[in-house]
Order: sequence, then C-alpha cells, then structure tokens
Amino acid sequence: MEKIKKVTKALATIGLVGGIALSSVGNASAAQVHYKDVKKADNFYTSVEYLLSEDAISKTLPNFRPYENITRGQFASIFAKVLEERLDDVSTYDFWKKTDFKDVPNTHQFNQYVEKLVGNSIMGGLISPFNRGGGIFGVNESLTRGQMAGILVKAYRIPLINAEIYKENGGKVSDIFDGKRFKGQWGLQLATLEYLGVMSGYGDGSYKPNAPIKRSQFANMLYKIENNMNAIIPDNHFTEELNKLGVSEEAAIKSIKDLKDNNVINYIGSYDHYVAYETVDPHTLYFVMDIQKEGEVLLEDLNIKMIVSKSTYTFYGYDFTFEKVETQQPTAPAEDPTTENTNAE
Repeated sequence: MEKIKKVTKALATIGLVGGIALSSVGNASAAQVHYKDVKKADNFYTSVEYLLSEDAISKTLPNFRPYENITRGQFASIFAKVLEERLDDVSTYDFWKKTDFKDVPNTHQFNQYVEKLVGNSIMGGLISPFNRGGGIFGVNESLTRGQMAGILVKAYRIPLINAEIYKENGGKVSDIFDGKRFKGQWGLQLATLEYLGVMSGYGDGSYKPNAPIKRSQFANMLYKIENNMNAIIPDNHFTEELNKLGVSEEAAIKSIKDLKDNNVINYIGSYDHYVAYETVDPHTLYFVMDIQKEGEVLLEDLNIKMIVSKSTYTFYGYDFTFEKVETQQPTAPAEDPTTENTNAE
C-alpha cells in the first residue's frame, strides 16, 4: 500500500454509514480570539478561532487555558456543540440510552452534553450506568490521548488499519506497537490517526496513550479532523458504478489511483479495511481522496467521465456518477463538386 502523505488540505467527511458526517461548510464569519493566553503566533490559534466560530467555547471568559488538561466533561461539552445537529436527539432513543451517572446529575452543567454523546454511542462512562452501584462518567477526570483517539475513531467511523500495513508504511516499535501487534486498549486507534495525519507522537517516538491531553492539543486535533481531513471512501462506491459500464474491478481501481493533478478530486492513498484484531477485509479497500470541489474528471484509459457533485445523503458529502464519453467517428472529407473529373467518359 502507498504511504498516505500527511494531511495538509482536504475534505470534510468520512464515508461510512453510521458515522458522524464532518462539516463540509465552515462558519462564514471567523470569531475574533479574545483570550489573553492565546496569541496569533501560537500553533493552536486557528483551532481556537474555529471553536469560537462554532460557539463551542466561551466568548466571555478571559482565558482559554491552553496548557491545562481537558476534562472529560469539558470535552463532552465542546465536542457536542461542534457536532450539534449531526447528533440524534437522545429523546428518540429507548430508555436504556439515557445516561445515569452519579457524577453527572440532571443539574450538572455538562449533563445535556454527556447525555448527547453517550446516547449517540460516542462516549461511555468509566463505570457503566447499568452497574448495580451506579455509573461513573468521570466528568472531572482528565481525558487521555488514547481515549480521545478512541472517541474520534468511533464518532467518525474511521476505518482502522492493520499491523502489517502500519509497519509497511513506517510504523515503528513504540508504546503502541511491538513490531507485530498493536499494544494496549488504544494502540490501534492511535496508529490509525497517526497514519492519517490527525495525531502525531512525541519526539522520542512514543505516543503516551495514558497521558492527559492538553486543551490546545485537543483543539488542534478536532480542528484537523473537522477541516483538514481527507475523504475515506470504500472502493465499491466507485467500482460498482464503473462495473455497470463494463469496467472490471481491477481496471476501475487503477483508474481511481491514476486520479492526480486535477482540481476536482485526487487520489492520496489507500488501505485495507480492518475487521478484527489481526484480520483485514479482503473485499474492501478504502481510498483516501482529496476532494476539492464539484466538477468532472475524465478517466482517460476508460473513456469515461466521473461527475463529482455535492450530496447531503452521503457521509463524505459528495456523490459520484460515471458516464461513457461518446467518441465521434472521423468523417471523410466531402468531395468538391467543382473539381473536374478528367477520367469521366
């Protein structure tokens, strides 16, 4: 598999049913960062600006506190506000979807946000609410890097890579990977997000899955996945449509991988779908695509045009249709009626 380049600019949504669709349209008016402890030179300035524009953090408090650990309750509040209408109303769920955590009573400032994320199966408690002694959400506990990775993968249904692909593409022995297998509860999720450019490790090669995540780090990760993430699309979204036009799966995959250097949609990389701890789905390949805008692209080898259009019905925000390009047969030049035929009888 090709190594996926670190994400710099790409689209907005992840293409799996059941996941949260990323926001493909940002807030038109950027909010002014008023915090005393956030300067324009800070590498998290744009991320804080984004959270303000989403009304996800306070516009009145004087400080953002970028180097403090973010708590699970604070995270739930910010993340639920960013996702907002993309979350289902918890009232539509059965009673067992409702939260019942002793540390997040109905009067708690974060109750509605915790309820939203738990009801949408994005977060869970440190102790299940179905525990006989009552559930514990850990509202004031620091969110760890591993927990953050697990939440993002679950929320956006990001396909996970397997150990072999991770190693082939530069994965090194660390505190999340022993060279053959992923380590710990969150090793696989951290490795996948690192592979896609959403998270990165420390200078010593470690990832510190149990370390608390700083508020500035959280802001950067959320901004990156909401605004600077490539579309991850199952190959059958392309191959099945091309097959209807008589194109083999092999030829279809090659044509998609050849999409480069155009201003509509470009191929970045691909990886197999991870379905079990050491197993990949042999039937599904995921393409990582940079979709820049609506438009048409010619698949020259197939003489087929690919039409990219925005859609509210797919989780990656776009729809793809394919049409055969009619080739015009060259016509013979018309005979000049004024030319004298000297061979006529």
